[in-house]
Amino acid sequence: MTNSYLTRTVPVMVGTTLYLSLFLGSGIAQDPAPAPPGTPAPAQSDAGEQPQGFFARTFTISGEVRERWEATHGANFTLTPADSYLASRTRLGLAFKPTSWLRFFAQAQDSRVLFYKKNPTSAVSDPFDLRQGYVEVGVLEGNGVNVRVGREELQLGSGRLIGTGDWTNVTKPFDVAIGTITYGSFSTQLVEGTQVLIDPARMDRGRPGEHFYADYSTFKKLIPGASVEPYLMAKTALNVKSKDGVLGDADIIYMGGRLIGTVPGGFDYNFEGLREAGSYADDTVSAWGYVGGGGWTNARLPWKLHFSSDYMVGSGDSGLKDGRHESLDTLYGLQQPLTSLTGLFNWRNLENLRIGADFRPAKKLTIKASFRDYWLTKVSDGMYNSAGTETVLNTKATSNHIGEGVDTQTIWALNAKTSIGIGVGTVAPGAYLQQSKKTSGFVYPYLSFTRQL
Repeated sequence: MTNSYLTRTVPVMVGTTLYLSLFLGSGIAQDPAPAPPGTPAPAQSDAGEQPQGFFARTFTISGEVRERWEATHGANFTLTPADSYLASRTRLGLAFKPTSWLRFFAQAQDSRVLFYKKNPTSAVSDPFDLRQGYVEVGVLEGNGVNVRVGREELQLGSGRLIGTGDWTNVTKPFDVAIGTITYGSFSTQLVEGTQVLIDPARMDRGRPGEHFYADYSTFKKLIPGASVEPYLMAKTALNVKSKDGVLGDADIIYMGGRLIGTVPGGFDYNFEGLREAGSYADDTVSAWGYVGGGGWTNARLPWKLHFSSDYMVGSGDSGLKDGRHESLDTLYGLQQPLTSLTGLFNWRNLENLRIGADFRPAKKLTIKASFRDYWLTKVSDGMYNSAGTETVLNTKATSNHIGEGVDTQTIWALNAKTSIGIGVGTVAPGAYLQQSKKTSGFVYPYLSFTRQL
């Protein structure tokens, strides 16, 4: 057994033992046998509340087990191995709330894959690690000020720029300080921190040399039936390379907003717009991204049938050494399943048209289906997957049409804590992929079981 393994495993085992000890002391112990008739009642202790009542009131244990079988085919234009494997994820958390204005939370996570075709990367495997650990002070619910500091999940708005998400087997939390001010229909979040760097060989840590800042506000009554959400974000990074090969620092500003709402007649709509400025080594940042769409629900139709469609576009780079960095930077945003169920695409340098529907043929059964059509914004830039990694580049292609795909998902809630999911994502190569000699297509089926503890 290596020192690295001990360094990673022992703290988690000790923490888990402590969690279970507290749990056993507060929730599992049997009630004492009733005293015989006529026995005097025991005197109340001057110390106040009994330990068992204190533990039950202040400690909360949470957990989750998820098993997901995945099988992929079509690896000649993806970084995912063509394989069939089981992704396993277990979480155990403990919350301690001694007063109404103070809360502590810690969560351990174990993520592994079985039957993987090659050595698993940090995207799918991260055994025994601290996923969350923070302290929260202030008003925990309602109007007032709240501050949270530590390692935690985070999602701002749609999550397209900053989000932890829950889709992948190893989700990336953040080491952050968050201040939230809430007053009636208005709230704003001030955030400073860094995304956690997943390292299967040792304890996870903050991403070195990289920090982000955000101010995300929400106005719920400026427009009837709508939420108006302006935001301002920034990122700093060390040792990035410009298009002419010069090393330097990145200082990028993200200015944008989101609007979501409903109007009479069963219609809903959404829009998000983003502009980026700043510097990337000796290049000037000039990038943009837009998303817009809507949906309709007819109460007369069965199964709560909801039709929806949206269109998204993100800027790409010219490929010239012109001193301009024009490829959209999606920061730490969620791309799967927002951009595709397959994980093959990113908002960066992409045009994506989606048409779909969701419905509930039974109370606990939800079905979603979408058709998507994909193009590159600029052939001079590449195709990027959900992690932001360039997977295909063919500047000589005469077509920017990547291809089409269908995403389907079925979610069956067996009860309040248990659910089964099944789905498949597909991509049929268009002219751009065919000209790039990436003609295999892609099929991604999955079957998942999730149990909340």
